[in-house]
Amino acid sequence: MADQPVALITGSSRGVGKGISSYLLGQGFKVFGCSRGPSTMDEKDYEHSQLDVGCQKQVSEWVSGVSRAEGRIDVLVNSAGMMPASTLALATTSDVVEETIKTNFLGTFSVCREAATVMLRKRTGRIINLSTIATGLHLEGASAYIASKSAVVGFSKVLAKELAPAGITVNVVAVSLMETEMSATLDEQQRERYREHFAIKRWATIDDVCNAVSFFASPDSGYITGQVMHLGYVD
Repeated sequence: MADQPVALITGSSRGVGKGISSYLLGQGFKVFGCSRGPSTMDEKDYEHSQLDVGCQKQVSEWVSGVSRAEGRIDVLVNSAGMMPASTLALATTSDVVEETIKTNFLGTFSVCREAATVMLRKRTGRIINLSTIATGLHLEGASAYIASKSAVVGFSKVLAKELAPAGITVNVVAVSLMETEMSATLDEQQRERYREHFAIKRWATIDDVCNAVSFFASPDSGYITGQVMHLGYVD
């Protein structure tokens, strides 16, 4: 339909990104998802592209294709990310740091830049970037991951100021620990170290995340920008 809202979701083939894609489809969005691997969804109004968000050329081509096909992007959710195995900073290789920053931060930066350019034409849009409560915990063994997600938070706050005059909001959902393929890299001791910092003593669910995304994505949230919503944790 002509007025059907359009959402871009990165990392949509699994975990949080897949859950958010399903949720927005249920809310009437046409969803364009991407991941490095093939699609794991076969739903009406869902289109998938295989690409690496760390490759700026691939990102540009993807977003341009959506813009040409739909003429609009209403909501962007940057969910693509990686969590390297827990390693003390002095034992973490530069290759691991570069790959983590490339996926978690550069990917978010590039998709935001391309999607915001499309949003500017209608002077409206909602950008939601996913971070983690780990940025405030400073846990040993997660230096590359926390650095990359802290960069996402800082970037989002700057972008929120830059895009506010155009009616585009930029907010962050700092996700608590969830049972996903990404968190499977953590051993039980590491999980308990996270859990002891939770204000609400349970793992987050996809419903918790979708509720936060829905709030920021709402047309009624046009006066809320540059905010970080922590799930289950008091910053």
